[in-house]
Amino acid sequence: MNRTILVGIDGSVASRSAIAWAITRADALDAGVMLLTVVDDEWGTISDRDLRELRTDAERLAADELAYARQIAGRVPISAAVDVGAPMLELASVASEYESVAIGSHKTGTFHGHALGARGLQLAATAPVPVAIVPSSSSANGRRGVIVGAGNAPGWIDAVRFAMREAARLEEPVMVLRSDRDTPFDDRALRSLLEATDADEPSVDIELRRTTTPAGEALASASRRAVLTVSGRPTEPGARGYRPLGRTNNDLLMNAGGPVIIVPHATAG
Repeated sequence: MNRTILVGIDGSVASRSAIAWAITRADALDAGVMLLTVVDDEWGTISDRDLRELRTDAERLAADELAYARQIAGRVPISAAVDVGAPMLELASVASEYESVAIGSHKTGTFHGHALGARGLQLAATAPVPVAIVPSSSSANGRRGVIVGAGNAPGWIDAVRFAMREAARLEEPVMVLRSDRDTPFDDRALRSLLEATDADEPSVDIELRRTTTPAGEALASASRRAVLTVSGRPTEPGARGYRPLGRTNNDLLMNAGGPVIIVPHATAG
């Protein structure tokens, strides 16, 4: 796997938030950052002439964003490229070559407001690597801790392990949040996991918190105060009963108040 974080860019303030976030994470991981601008060809309906003009504009945008990123990158290597197609599908299709993929969100939500929209959901549902969605207003000031959801769906254990590693890197505590309303289950398996993971990451403080609020709503609320919120994508494509994200992740991403990483079940761990 390439030790590089892929960032989908479009020149917006939210896009720059994702760039800055990815650079910070890449620096800690000793990784690089690749900026990718995707020219939306509207499923092949744009004329060749218009597409050439759009690509020229995209190349100019990519150069500008590359210059911006290099100003704040420090020792992190930065590169940029331009592609053509449906933006989220193109990002997902090349994501397997990267450590993770990040995009910005220009809004933070109010519940049931559908703030993020379909683009972030589409990428998080299809990318084979962890997907980070970074709201433009998610300043790190005053934030504390890594939040991770725990439930019954396949992949939740891997999401907890991922969150523990991120918390150790960030030197933050972890709060493992589970909803009795959505997924009542015996705590023994979770506590055994936390004990084993704590042995691997002894520097991380762990708190298990239960809530009667639906899981997606509880995670979205917690994300407004957390440095990072992590959730697992529950099932693999093609699996019986497969739903791309599940209700919890849909609610979380529609209303995220801070950086969120969705960890796909097939590659988590």
